[in-house]
Amino acid sequence: MSKGSRIAVTIFFAAALATMTSPSCARAEEPAFPDTDTTADVIQGALFVEAQNESSQQTEGGDRRMQPWKVAMISAVLPGYGQVYNGSIWKVPILYGLLGYFGYRTIDYNDSYVEFRDKYAQDPEGPDASFFQGERDRYQEKRNQQILFFVLAYLAGIVDAYVDAHLYDFDTVSEEAISSVYGPEEPYPSVSVSLKF
Repeated sequence: MSKGSRIAVTIFFAAALATMTSPSCARAEEPAFPDTDTTADVIQGALFVEAQNESSQQTEGGDRRMQPWKVAMISAVLPGYGQVYNGSIWKVPILYGLLGYFGYRTIDYNDSYVEFRDKYAQDPEGPDASFFQGERDRYQEKRNQQILFFVLAYLAGIVDAYVDAHLYDFDTVSEEAISSVYGPEEPYPSVSVSLKF
């Protein structure tokens, strides 16, 4: 969450809390909140725990992790770098397998396309000209499809590297944020239901 959106959320919750606790919104027989100071502390703690965790993580970690866009740029030059950097080494053979397969099929279809193109160009009025023209067009279409698949696999590797770098410490931050938010001081009875199928 960016700094601007955190400020907007804080302002929203402060405005909502102010309207809920104002005397005009509260009925005479029931109070808006039993203890507004405690409620405000709980809301403030829940809102700013993420900012505290991010700042403490930056001071502890320093600049050891690269920015996600840098990982994506290096992955654009060297496919598979982002997967190795993010610790997802098992994805590298899959990425190179896809790139190799689509690259091989592109070259194979291009060779067939060139062969039938040259045969058609040698005798465009011959008895086999329509066959050569049809095969030329078919292999050209297949070659273009394989080029598209190659580019999509290449882009998928870059996007995967960016997303993995961006979400590298997501689980750690989420667990810290959840564990550091405190609940009400007095225990309240609760009921839970679990269904098993």
